[in-house]
Amino acid sequence: PCVARYFASKLWAGEEYFVQIDSHIWFVEGWDEKLVNMMRLAPSAKPVLSTYPPGYGGHWQGGKGPRMCGASFSSSPVEARIIRLGGSMVSKAPDAPEGTPIPAPYVAAGFFAAPSDFLKDLPFDPFLPWVFMGEEIMLSSRFFTNGYDIFAPRENILAHEYRPGSMGLPKFWETVGRVFGRPGMNTELMHIGICRVKNHLGYPECLS
Repeated sequence: PCVARYFASKLWAGEEYFVQIDSHIWFVEGWDEKLVNMMRLAPSAKPVLSTYPPGYGGHWQGGKGPRMCGASFSSSPVEARIIRLGGSMVSKAPDAPEGTPIPAPYVAAGFFAAPSDFLKDLPFDPFLPWVFMGEEIMLSSRFFTNGYDIFAPRENILAHEYRPGSMGLPKFWETVGRVFGRPGMNTELMHIGICRVKNHLGYPECLS
């Protein structure tokens, strides 16, 4: 998906805001106005709104999504022991006016919105083929070190269909093995590219 994000960013035609989502997304009516209003309420000149969208189904509209504030080192060699992100449900920041987005330390790749100026400040990296786990910590660190402030939206404006995997539809890393008849091939390739992410983050095994 990292390379796909790069190609998608090339479709930018001067719009004021940029929104990144995964596939299989549902939006509430008037989502764009709601999103712009939340960004304008954020106490920052360079706000980023981001969260893990709730699963599609049930009563997700109007609810609150998680604040991206959890992180741990993966213990899985398949994930190259990269930093994994997580969220928690926090309804209001201390002393924040009602409706103000909640500060958060991390960015979710499946949904974020930001002023489109970030495309000049931290353009997408086209040299991360095969990388999946590692995209979010890379985004978070690049936004932070370029002066952007990250917030969780106060209202769900979109939902994600998380079921395709359980319905028998392949994840992107599975399609590589299917095409070439080599299960696990994507992991072998990912271990090459993930060192670029680790170098950026200061992992000692990938410093040069």
